[in-house]
This record gives sequence, structure tokens and C-alpha cells, in this order.
Amino acid sequence: MTTLARKLHGLRLRAREQWSLIVLLATWLVLAIGAANPAAFERGSPALGLSLAVFTATLVRALLRELRPSSATYSQAHELELGLLLITGTYLLIAVTGGLASPAHPLVYALASFLLLLHRARWMAGVWLAAIAFLEVVVGWTTGPGQSAKIAFHLSYIAFFAAGNLLILGALVRRLRGEHAQRLADELAQLRQDARDFRLVAPEARGRRGREADELQLAQAAVHAIHEQVAFSLELIRGDLELHTCALLWIADGELVLKRAAGDPAVLQPGPSLPGPGIVAGLLRSPKVLALKGMSEKQLPPYYRAPAAVTDMCAVPLTRGDRVLGILCADRTGDRPFTAAEQDKLAAAAQHVQRTVDHERAFFAAMRSRYEHEQLYRASELLNGALGLDALYTKSFAAIQAIAAYDIAVISAYDEHAEAHRVLAVDVPGATEPEHGPVWSEIATSLRDRVFEHGAGLVAMAVKNHHFMPAADERIEPETVVFDVHTRLRPAQSVLVLPLLHGERVLGTLTLAAARERQFPRATREILRVLSHQLSVGLQNARMYRTMEERATTDGLTGLTNHRAFQERLAQIHALAERTGRSFSLILTDIDHFKKVNDTYGHPVGDAVLKRVAAVFAGRARKVDVVARYGGEEFVLVLPDTDAEGAAIFANKLREEVAAQTMTSEQGPFRVTISMGVAEYPADGRQPAELVERADQALYACKKGGRNRVTRAGQLPG
Repeated sequence: MTTLARKLHGLRLRAREQWSLIVLLATWLVLAIGAANPAAFERGSPALGLSLAVFTATLVRALLRELRPSSATYSQAHELELGLLLITGTYLLIAVTGGLASPAHPLVYALASFLLLLHRARWMAGVWLAAIAFLEVVVGWTTGPGQSAKIAFHLSYIAFFAAGNLLILGALVRRLRGEHAQRLADELAQLRQDARDFRLVAPEARGRRGREADELQLAQAAVHAIHEQVAFSLELIRGDLELHTCALLWIADGELVLKRAAGDPAVLQPGPSLPGPGIVAGLLRSPKVLALKGMSEKQLPPYYRAPAAVTDMCAVPLTRGDRVLGILCADRTGDRPFTAAEQDKLAAAAQHVQRTVDHERAFFAAMRSRYEHEQLYRASELLNGALGLDALYTKSFAAIQAIAAYDIAVISAYDEHAEAHRVLAVDVPGATEPEHGPVWSEIATSLRDRVFEHGAGLVAMAVKNHHFMPAADERIEPETVVFDVHTRLRPAQSVLVLPLLHGERVLGTLTLAAARERQFPRATREILRVLSHQLSVGLQNARMYRTMEERATTDGLTGLTNHRAFQERLAQIHALAERTGRSFSLILTDIDHFKKVNDTYGHPVGDAVLKRVAAVFAGRARKVDVVARYGGEEFVLVLPDTDAEGAAIFANKLREEVAAQTMTSEQGPFRVTISMGVAEYPADGRQPAELVERADQALYACKKGGRNRVTRAGQLPG
């Protein structure tokens, strides 16, 4: 493809992308020059006809794009484009049908209200209003003289419509959206309540960050199945025994609630709350079948809100052991007492309803167990992929969050020799909570890098017993000591401390705390206990990996970066400098007359000198700098974003500080000096090996010139 062809192809692609904008600008030009007018429209002007055809096709294209099922992704650009096309099309119609006096002009007011009602961004509404005002002025001035007053009148009327939309229709939309959101919230709250009533979930929401939604999604199917089965059973019993009403009452949080009823909804309680147990109160104390006949209006069951001609009633308790779960109530009109056979049918129906609830609970428990084990599996995968300690801490907190909700989590290490604990990592999602967020943040700040003694708190007890604490109930009192007496988890209602065991050795502890009660039930504690063992293995592996990594990259004597690791870091800094165009400097140094030091004072003293010099270099260097032992008594420093002049100033400070150090030996105190050669990238060399060579030449020049000095490679002759 030739250059011209490529350019033409690119122009064609850009024109396709910006076609609507091109058409809009062209149409505005047509309106501005007055080419769109009734006379041209009546005589069938080819230019106007072509303009109208192109514009109509563009508008239809934009409408079809928005209406296509495939247009699932919302685009502000497309919405803005469609609005401008509709506005322009309206004014194009106005222009060819008489200008501001056109019978089509009221469409502007309707369009303004429509667009302002549907806009999703305020700035977009402003653009549309600006376009309307612009086209109003353009069409008004091009359709005849003396239109200023009419234009001003129309603009004020459009502004009135816009303000009315924002104030009235906008408020209506917000109210409708609020009502919709409230209905959804009520339905979700009812789902939660039903799930708690049937003991599908814990009394408090178990999760944050999506886990609560996952559990409710699991519970929704179970709640729906229970309601369907119960409704079918009640309707079946009502029809079989010719009942007036058949209702299921359930005990939730110590109160009697109406779960389901088959009967006339006009006379039944509208919601689940009942005013009181009434005539069925005895069943709560003594669970047995209750049959009443010849009842009066004052003896109506508690699920009636209006008088009903009920004459006979039979109530059967649903029990598990000695505990009453609910009551199945049946009543009749027309003075027809319940026979013994009918009472037996109701008892059988009550057992069926109870089995339905129990089966769904068992199914839900199995599904939840599967879900939690899936989360454990994912958590294990996260931990298995962590080698470094920082990565391990991050992935551990992510894994724990998938299983249990907490406001603060603390990983601490235990030193059995020092009998002390050291906080390694803290995660505090509770910092975002509106009620206790500042307190959790304060606690987290006080715990980071904290060292506390092995005392009598829950952490110490978990280490001593090799078991999670509290052992029976995770709820604690405000004064309970968790770490030490100086740190109180004041907002905590739930606490769990898990020992991190590696064989019989305790590596540390994992502490979780939450402001809500019962956040760590028994099933969750068992899963977290398994996860804590994996965390222990990961912690041990990460420590071993770090030790091996340090040994592979660190000089054993001085603790500085070794020669191999230095070469790798130099290559990385060089590659970055090549990409960014920034400079860096390399300083090569050695200790003057170091052989004499070893010969005079001995090699142990020589090693001490190397350590002292290395400590000076490491103490002065920035975090971004590389300080390495190059070999023997030679050291090398790499200073990113530093030119030769700056590196020389820094090198002189190091030289002076080393010269001020007093070394000790059996023969008495002594001092050492160093010589330093500086090379800059790219002025003194573009390759790492070239820089090292130039710095070595500068160092040799120092030796030749008398030692105890700094020389730049750029100062060398030639």
C-alpha cells in the first residue's frame, strides 16, 4: 500500500468515526447561511434535499444504534451525539416550515423537557441547552429581521421548561428511584429476616465485601422453596378440610410472626408482626394440640386484623425436642368442630411443614459448606503462590476476607527465647466503617511494628494452649486483654486468636476482631484453623526463601549487596536510564594501603575495617542507591539520577567520614583512608562495563596522585 493510499484509508476511518460530528457541523452551517428556508423547501432545492437526506440517515443510524440489543454498553459520547442530532433535526424542521413562527416550534419545549429528564450527566444537559440557545438565535436571525424580541421570549420560555424539569420532574424521578430502591431494600430485608427465622443464616450478617451477598444468594433459593412448599401445603389443607383460614406462625427472636396464610387477605394481618400470641399462648409453654369450639369474636386468632365469623379452631405446634418452632393454625366458620381424624391430619401436615424446613436447612447447609470450602480452596491457592513475606501478608488477608468478615486482622511473630511477640502485618478494613472507623485506625496505628511481652492476654493463651481463643465463645468483654494491657480492642464484640503452628512450634498468631457479635461461628473457626496451618507453612517457606535470597545476594561479611547482585542491579538501572534518558553515576572505591592493615593488625582487624567502611556507605546512601562490595577491599556505589558533579560531592563526604573513623586494635587506635573514582552515564560511557572501566581508571589516577581523594573520569586527560 502506497503512502497516499494509507493516508486516504486513515482519513476514511477518521471520517467514519466522526461522521455524526461532520454532519452536525455541516447542518449548522446550512442553518447559519439561511439555506434551510420555506422557499427552498417548496421549490425542491437539490442542495437542501441532499442535506435533509444525509441528516435524516445519520439521525436514523444513531437511533438504531441506541435501540439495538447489542448496544449494552452505555456511552456518554453516543448519548450526547443523539441529543444534539435530535435538537438539530428539530430546528431544521422549524427552519423549513416558517422559522420562529413555525407551528413546529413548540417541539423545542417538549424536546428540552425530554432530554433534561433523561440525561445522565449535568454537563451534558448544559451542552444540550447551549445547543438549543445557539440554534434558536441562528434560526431566528436567518428567517427574518427584527426577531430579537421573539428570540428572547422563546429562550426565556425554554429556560422555564428546563427549570421546571429540573425542579419538578427531576424531583419526581428522584422520588420514584428512591421508592424503587426502598422496595428492593425491603424485599432484601425480608429475605434476610426469613433466612434468619428459618435458621439459614446467623442472626447478624456474616460478611463484608461481597460475602453477605453470596450467602443471601444461596439462602434465596432455600427461602423461596420453603415458601412455595408451605403455601402449597396450606392451600391443600384448607381445601381438604374446608377451612376458613390456614396459617403458619413461626417463632423468630422470641416473637410470633405470620409466615404464610391461606385465606381471605382482607381480614389477615398485612405483615409478619403479630400483636400477641393470644389464644395460642398456651402452646408456647405446653406444646400440644389445641382444639377450640364455640369461639366468640373476642377469641379470634392473632393473625386476624378484622372481625371474622370464626367459630372453631385447631392449633398444632411444630417442635424440635422441647423447643417450639412454630404453630400451624386452622379455623372454620359455621360451628363445625374439628374431629379427631381432622386433628391427626393437621398434625401430619405440621410434621410435613417442619420436614420441609429441615430439608431446606440441610440443603442450604450443604451448599454453604460447599461455598466455604471453595473459598478455602481459593484461599489456599492464594497462599501457595506467595513467596515473599509482603506478598504472603497481602494474600493472607485476602484469603481470610473470603471466609470471615473482620474489622481488623493482625499477624504477629512469637519469639520463644525472648518471650515476646512482634507485630508483622495489620489489615484494617474496619477503618472505612462510619461508626468505629477512627477507633480501628487508631488501634491499627498503635499495633504496627509493635513488640509486646508474652503476658496473660488471649494471644499468649493461644500460644500456650496451641488452640484458638476464645475456645467456646468468641464474644469478649471490653476490658479483655488480647495483646497486652496497653492495647484494648474497645469496639470489638467478636475476637478470634489462632496460633500459627509449624509442627509443635508456634511461629506466631493470627488475631481477628469485629465490632459485630458472632462473626466467627464454629464452622468458620474450623475453616480458619485449617487456613492458619497453611499460613504457618507459607510463613516458614517465605522466611526460608528470604534467607536464601539474602544469602544469594548479600555479602556475608559486610551485609552489602554482593558482586553478582550488583551486576544485576546495574543492568536494571542502565536499562531504565536508556529508556528515560536520565543519567546516573558509578563510584568505585577501595581502602588505601589495606594490605598493610592486614599485615600490621591482622585479618580480624581488617575484617572489622571493612565492616566499618561498609556501615558508613550504607548509612549515607539513599534507598534508591546501590551499595555493594565489589571484591576484596573494593566497594562500588551506583547513584540513580545523579550526575558526576553531584556524585563527586557525595563521594567526598563519604571519604571525609571514613577518614574520621577511629579503628581499634591491640597495637592501638589507627585510621584509614579511601580513594574513589567517579564515572557518569552517558558522558563517560554508555555501557555498564565501560562505566566500570572508566571509574577504575579514575580510581587508579587517585592512587597515582597520592590517595585519599576523589577523581572524576571526565577530569582524566585524553
